[in-house]
Amino acid sequence: MLGVAGYSYHVFYKWLVLRKIDNAFSPGFSSLELAALAQHGYTLGEGIDSDDETKFRVTRPEQALIDNIVSGKVKGHYYLLFGEKGTGKTSMLLESMQKVHGDGVGMLEAHGDIEVFRLRLGKAIDYEYHEDYIGGMFSIRGPRDSTPLLDIERALNKLEKVALRRKESDRPLILMINNLHYLPDSPEGQQLIDLLQQRAEMWAASGLVTVVFTSDQYRTTEMLRLHATRMRVLNIQDIPKDLAVKSLRAFRRNAFREDVPASVLDQVYSLVGGRLIHLDQVARSQDMLKTCHAICEKEKRWLLCKCWILGAEMDDKAEDQQDLSSGAMLLGKTLVELEKAKDRTHYVSGLPGIALHKAQELMTRADLIKKLDEMNIIAIDADAIVRADSVPMQNAFRSVCSDPEFEEHLAATLERLDELEGLGRTTELRLKDFMDDEYEIKVQRRGEETFLSVQKKQKEPKTKE
Repeated sequence: MLGVAGYSYHVFYKWLVLRKIDNAFSPGFSSLELAALAQHGYTLGEGIDSDDETKFRVTRPEQALIDNIVSGKVKGHYYLLFGEKGTGKTSMLLESMQKVHGDGVGMLEAHGDIEVFRLRLGKAIDYEYHEDYIGGMFSIRGPRDSTPLLDIERALNKLEKVALRRKESDRPLILMINNLHYLPDSPEGQQLIDLLQQRAEMWAASGLVTVVFTSDQYRTTEMLRLHATRMRVLNIQDIPKDLAVKSLRAFRRNAFREDVPASVLDQVYSLVGGRLIHLDQVARSQDMLKTCHAICEKEKRWLLCKCWILGAEMDDKAEDQQDLSSGAMLLGKTLVELEKAKDRTHYVSGLPGIALHKAQELMTRADLIKKLDEMNIIAIDADAIVRADSVPMQNAFRSVCSDPEFEEHLAATLERLDELEGLGRTTELRLKDFMDDEYEIKVQRRGEETFLSVQKKQKEPKTKE
């Protein structure tokens, strides 16, 4: 009797797990999704009102494709939305998710701790990892304790079973993993990315689940491209000038009953560009130009705090940090000089660009430029073109490089770094306790031997006066 009860509970529990996961993808929003919607200005029940005077919204050109992906009309691939923070990646996904009322959509935020990522994935698909399993009462052994990666694999197995049950609807489930670059740049983080990508490839081929990643760091693009066959990269960049100006003019007319002159709108775009997060701040402010200058000043302070060069008097302990700072200033100087060039091949939203390999050659080290990307000093797009992180950051580079003393200060810093590097390569040999007042040193180089004789300096006898 006990065995029958235990087996019945075991079967019921497995059914309940799949039912809970299926319910997580039913119409409606989880608490995490509601929080994300509220953070981006969407309120449950209100829908998306493009005429709402209190909300500055810009419909990006990629929105139609995102709508088709989230609604399940486009399948057979998985996607990476790649672009700098504030370009509207998450907002587009949330808008599309609200249009389908969350039906068939699950969303979670990546994290630097794999254990936290495991919990967030479980909450997104309503999976408890058998932590609520009480089969032990019937002497039925549950899953053995395991690593976070193995737990994530189990969760994805359960999700696949639910997707197979829903295959009759001919609409794939959508799993969004936001800010993939939060995962650690470590072997464990690489293993997790590989695990997620393997599932995304398999699900895309079978049409079961469409996985959508978002990221704003180039290193994640490099990791995913190693094994990608069905991945599509959407390069999300600043919006063009005509769309930015049109949106600003319409919002100011509706919200402030103000007809902004074209010259002011041109100034706004030249100061903050087409970055949506900056345009939103400017559009809501009473004095748009004052807000633009405040944003530019904030970016300049960030640049100087993180990457200012210390000149000829720098301490030798600052060598590593100054290698990064001097490289940033050399790159910024090059980007400013490119503004004067006639070649506009790599221009996007008014920002000049340089190929990644050329930027690495300029900085003489390949690893430094990725650190600048993580610090939001520069941006590397999906085509491996390096630019300033934003138009305000390009303005900061221009302001710093226009200082009359900048060239001399940079040259002094580079000279001091060369001096410190030379000192690091120099070995000082001191000889004490001369035996018989002499040492003989044999130097062997390229098969040739050289003998050096080092003698103790004789003391000169004192002369009597």
